[in-house]
Amino acid sequence: MPVSSGWPLQPGAIRFFVPLFASVQLARHPLTEALYINGMGLYPSASGHTMSRQEHEDNLLMYCSDGRGEVHVGDSVSAVNPGDLIVLPRGIRHHYRAADSQPWSLRWVHFAGSKALDYIANLGLTEGMCVVNVGLHPKIISDFDALFSVRETGYNMKALIHASQTLKQALTYLALLTSGQSLQARQPINLETIQTLMMANLSGELDLDALADAAHLSKFHFSKRYKALTGYSPIQHFIHLKMERACYLLDIGNQPVSHVASELGYADPQYFSRLFKKVTGLSPRQYRQLDKG
Repeated sequence: MPVSSGWPLQPGAIRFFVPLFASVQLARHPLTEALYINGMGLYPSASGHTMSRQEHEDNLLMYCSDGRGEVHVGDSVSAVNPGDLIVLPRGIRHHYRAADSQPWSLRWVHFAGSKALDYIANLGLTEGMCVVNVGLHPKIISDFDALFSVRETGYNMKALIHASQTLKQALTYLALLTSGQSLQARQPINLETIQTLMMANLSGELDLDALADAAHLSKFHFSKRYKALTGYSPIQHFIHLKMERACYLLDIGNQPVSHVASELGYADPQYFSRLFKKVTGLSPRQYRQLDKG
């Protein structure tokens, strides 16, 4: 069982730990052996909250929705502000405390499992990084609050499994935010602006020069940064958006493939068909047949 800070609970606060017998079952269950909850809580306006751990056997995720604090890991000190996510993998000696003025409000969850460190790695944080700003998102708060439903169930195994699955989903959602935020900090680029430009030009052409100009970067640096953020080159992503639109057009109507190609800016239907198959694995006609069983 995780070691608690012992912070005296105030009205509205929550602290819940999974007992050892239930943790053992979760660690062995096929649905939760990869990742399962050990404990969770909510500390609102946690004046005087502080914790030091020399040994840390599980993993800890905390989200600050209000107030301030700080986290010490090794020789580094990180300030914590509203919208910050704190990630402390197992085995890391650490110390954290709420600010004396404007103490933080924290939601937190301890978790373990054979793939727990893989879920943390998927967050995309750089080595030694334990605090990242993801902003104030109602979904993050609701995801944490959904975990609290496991309380007062008598340690019901199905409820604990559900909470563990909820945490998996929350971590993968956070990965969408943390990866973008940490990369954005090192490689500033406004993805929303670029992708809005792409969506506005699905019926025409858009070359790398125009995209790089919109990002105010050279083609080389723009391409490198865009791929780091999305996993695709800019033009490849633009083509994927076109093919996604093509699937929609093929789904909703019976227009000839040549008409769909034309709507997406392709004068040569055969070239469009080859491109469509390269992206989806099916020709436009084969794709249409899927809907007919």
